[in-house]
Formats: sequence, structure tokens, C-alpha cells
Amino acid sequence: LTMDDFTRVNSDEDTWHWKEDGLLVCTGQPVSVMRTKKLHTNFELVVEWSHRKPAGNSGIFVWTTPESIERLTKSGKPGLPDGIEVQVLDNAFTDKIKAAGKKTDWFTTHGDVFPVRVKMTPIGKTSPNGSRSFPRKELSKGHGEWNHYYVRAINGEVRLWVNGEEVSGGTGCEPAKGYLCLESEGSPIHFRNLRIRELP
Repeated sequence: LTMDDFTRVNSDEDTWHWKEDGLLVCTGQPVSVMRTKKLHTNFELVVEWSHRKPAGNSGIFVWTTPESIERLTKSGKPGLPDGIEVQVLDNAFTDKIKAAGKKTDWFTTHGDVFPVRVKMTPIGKTSPNGSRSFPRKELSKGHGEWNHYYVRAINGEVRLWVNGEEVSGGTGCEPAKGYLCLESEGSPIHFRNLRIRELP
């Protein structure tokens, strides 16, 4: 996937920048997304990511609804779409939330998969409220290091591998077709080696 495969939704002109070597640089401002030009149904996705600061937040949206993209595009304001989010969160985020005196049991930094205003039944270990699929192993590396995600999205089922091992996912996803989105959420992040293979 290259610059030609994506289009801006509600990001600023300088939020996303492609380098000549294929590195995708995101400033994190404003909270927004860019999307693929194509709708995708069944596919495998590979992406590497690296947060540039501690406690960075981002995500990959799978099967993002066209309706929510249209809403964000028209408003031109910060915000995130509807779809299945594959969390991209730096390990130091937990310390940040603890330091603020807030609960940290509702998320992890190792590859949560969860629905955002759509339907999904989490696989395996879940968050206390049952909405998120929690990873069964903690494999994410900290900011400044590169992490490898492999996402398989087939027939309404999403599964995530972090740095080579399957950790989380969900079934019964509705809708099971939509845009693929990359998320800008307040902190600089780099992406590289984005590859997608469409499946029957």
C-alpha cells in the first residue's frame, strides 16, 4: 500500500506524510483518519508501526462504514469512524493512566480488538465489560521500536497476530465490508511495509 491507495478523511494536509522510502509519518494531530480508496471485504493485512513518544495512541480500523466516513468528511472536524478497531497503543500508556489516578483494567497495550459503534463478539479473554478482545500474550515493544501486526479479516471474523503470534480477535462482525483506515490520535507514529492481500 502506498500514498496512491489512500485518501484523507478529516486529517489536516500535513497530518500524514509519505517518505520516498515508503515510510509513513503521522503527526498525531488532529484526531482523525485516512482511508483506503477501495472498500475491502476479505483480506490479510501486514503493517509495521512505531510510536515516537511514550504513551502514544493510534489504531487500525477494519471494515470502516462508508456512512461514518461520509459524516467525518462532511464535518471536517476531529473524530473517529465506525468499524472494528485494532488497537495500536504504546506500553507507557498504562503508566500515564495510572498516574492520573484512573482505572487501567479496561484496556491493554498489546493488541486489543474491539467494535466502535458496530457489532462484534470478542474471541477469548475479554475486558471487564466484555466489549474488547484482550490479547492472550503481551508481545508489543515500546516506543521507538518496531512492532509487526498481521491482521486476517475473513467472513466477519478478525484475528490479530502481534510480532508473530496470534493474540486476539472477534467474530460476528457487522458489517464485514468497508474501508481500511489508519488513525491519528494525538501522538506521532510511523508506519511502514503496509501490505494487503485480498481474499475470496
